[in-house]
Amino acid sequence: MLLAISKQNNQLQGNNLFISSNKLKTVILSLGSNISDRKNYLILAVRSLINSGYLSDYRFSSIYETDPVDYLNQSKFLNMAISAGTDLEPFELLNLCQSVEVNLGRKKRAKWHEREIDIDIIFYDGEIIHGKDLVIPHQRMHLRRFVLEPINEIAPDFIHPIFNMSIEDLLKKCPDESQVLFFDKLEL
Repeated sequence: MLLAISKQNNQLQGNNLFISSNKLKTVILSLGSNISDRKNYLILAVRSLINSGYLSDYRFSSIYETDPVDYLNQSKFLNMAISAGTDLEPFELLNLCQSVEVNLGRKKRAKWHEREIDIDIIFYDGEIIHGKDLVIPHQRMHLRRFVLEPINEIAPDFIHPIFNMSIEDLLKKCPDESQVLFFDKLEL
């Protein structure tokens, strides 16, 4: 039997079981781009996520220009964050994010190298997940100012489920001293 998700009420249609959860989970995503028209990649990614119908009650941070981290010989990034509600399960949300990346033309490159678009799941409600393909909360987010600054703008009181600290407090203690500068407001 094929399991599919519908935004409608639970129903059985043919060989497909359509399920829906009424309880929305709060998710926080981090988006970044440092190739070509960086701002346009962010806008297209946000539009694709919204148009999927799987995110609701969303809030967007401003767009920030940031220095690259880990691999420094590349262009500056534009980064932003989204907070939203979803009834997708964590791996379904990962599939959605990856499909948006692929649809926008993301190419496979070495870790931490340039990218057309990158969408990371930073938090999925207060859940802790350690899988081969998915780790939530994002394991290095507390060490990255380019992740924390945008999230702090839209969800400063969100509590990290492992460190039991707010985003605002994590940002204050963040050892990363790289520049995160306001670039623009997101306009869809």
